[in-house]
Amino acid sequence: EATGDERRARERQDRLSRWRTRVARAQKVRKDWEVDYHVEKCERYFLGRQWDRGRGDNDIVFNHTWATIKTQRPNLFYTQPKFFVRPKPGRTSPTEERHAGIGEALLESVGRQDDNLKRAGNLGVLQNYFRIGVLKIVYDPRMEPNPQAGEPMYEVGETGEPVADELGMPVQMRDPATGQPIVEPEKVMTDEAYRYGWVDAVHMLLPDEGPDRSKWSWVGEEIVVPLEEAKEDTRFNKALRSRLVANETKSKLKTATSVRGDLSSSDDERLRYFEVYDIREKRVLAFADGQEFDDFLMDDPLPDGVEDHPYALLLGWTPILGPEPSPWPMPHIRPWLDIQREYNIRRQQITEGAKRSARKGIYFDGTFDNADEALKALQSPGDMEFAKGASPQMPVQMLDVPPLSQDIWRDIPLIMTDWRLVTGLTGARLANPDAATATEASFVERAGNLRDADMQDAVNDWLSEAGRKMLQRVRATLTMGLWIKMRGFSDQEFEKYVERVYGQEVLLGIKFLPGLKEIYRERFGQEKWQRVTREQLQFESEVSVGPGSSRPRNREVERSQWIQFLGIIGQF
Repeated sequence: EATGDERRARERQDRLSRWRTRVARAQKVRKDWEVDYHVEKCERYFLGRQWDRGRGDNDIVFNHTWATIKTQRPNLFYTQPKFFVRPKPGRTSPTEERHAGIGEALLESVGRQDDNLKRAGNLGVLQNYFRIGVLKIVYDPRMEPNPQAGEPMYEVGETGEPVADELGMPVQMRDPATGQPIVEPEKVMTDEAYRYGWVDAVHMLLPDEGPDRSKWSWVGEEIVVPLEEAKEDTRFNKALRSRLVANETKSKLKTATSVRGDLSSSDDERLRYFEVYDIREKRVLAFADGQEFDDFLMDDPLPDGVEDHPYALLLGWTPILGPEPSPWPMPHIRPWLDIQREYNIRRQQITEGAKRSARKGIYFDGTFDNADEALKALQSPGDMEFAKGASPQMPVQMLDVPPLSQDIWRDIPLIMTDWRLVTGLTGARLANPDAATATEASFVERAGNLRDADMQDAVNDWLSEAGRKMLQRVRATLTMGLWIKMRGFSDQEFEKYVERVYGQEVLLGIKFLPGLKEIYRERFGQEKWQRVTREQLQFESEVSVGPGSSRPRNREVERSQWIQFLGIIGQF
């Protein structure tokens, strides 16, 4: 009869085997999706590699795919979004309202650190045209040796000045639990602990459980790191991480085959491991193939502040509901490929036809006295210039030029019409007006804006999810106070500003415009620094993104918004 330890070990092996099977199934689902929907072909088309055969000097590419994405993407994500944090309905109090403002400033501060949200968001939105967009909430407090380790620590005020006692001596900090003096730690935090990270969707693992992610039981990621870095990862089992061996090399990262031994150098050694988040059991697991042991590197409860998993997923814009439901979406530019290929073929035919249309002739040996006379007859632009022939029996023969079919010319406008219909971009946005009158143009633009609005809404939901997960992570893990910049704008200052700039009449009308005061406070309010602690973030909240806050601020947008503002003012 098996002992308790043997039974637990066998159960652990069975559990690891089940997770290996799930990951292998997720890899197959991803690979089948990439093949069925030509995912890599979509990526190549964006880069201009649009001919199936090897790119030759005569292969012509007019890259409408690249031009259309470059036109659409800034309208979806261009700059740092504005987060709104609001207490949940029914739990609103003056204190929570102030804390909500602190939460907004905190999210803005984290996102603006090294512009990490802007960079990661741009990469995610771009990749969403081909695969999916992924943001990962990263908590990575980096530590380094403290040169003042062991020295006493003293109380300081909010401005950083030391606090003195009655005798003018600095007050040493003491542990409130033991009363013992506190000294400088061995290591200190040197880098920003919180950031938004972009995850390449090529490495994401999604369960074969359909497009409704509320029903997913787990989410995972394939991670490749240098072997030495993996051995120093404190999240892994201490007894196992020292036994890790490389299962990848830097030169073989595109292959998924695990190898052991015979690696060129320590700098080339990599470890590929799988990190999965079990949503049902609320655990995070990690394991690697090609190792001397058969066990989990990590099998822990979810980290503090992580709800289900740390990923914000932008799952394309078109889910695959049937005939075989898939967790992966239809690549957004998949319908563009056939139109782009046909356009390239037609332009290639026109180019080849233009080459053939140049007049060409044939002459024989003895037709001209020498090569200079031949050039006079065939290439000279001079008027009334004669070339001397040698033999009247062998005159120059001009070749017939086959005309280019008019069907090819008629096909180009049809292709461009199909392109605008499928991509949803109007001719005006493509610098090619497709309306004869201003009224027609306005209707066409309105139809194009509907598709943009749907895509923008998905991006806003994605960013809202990322902000909510970041606030949860900070709320649960913040140990050191963070300094953030808050805006302040009193009612008296606001009224004086409006009266001075817009006059007394507008000041009276503003009382009937809900939300306008808050808009001016956010944009023109005075700034002040405030220290945030974990206690100030312990409130239930909802996080959203201001519509249009991540779109570009160009002259046309500002003019439109100003006209709308004046229209509202005029009603009063």
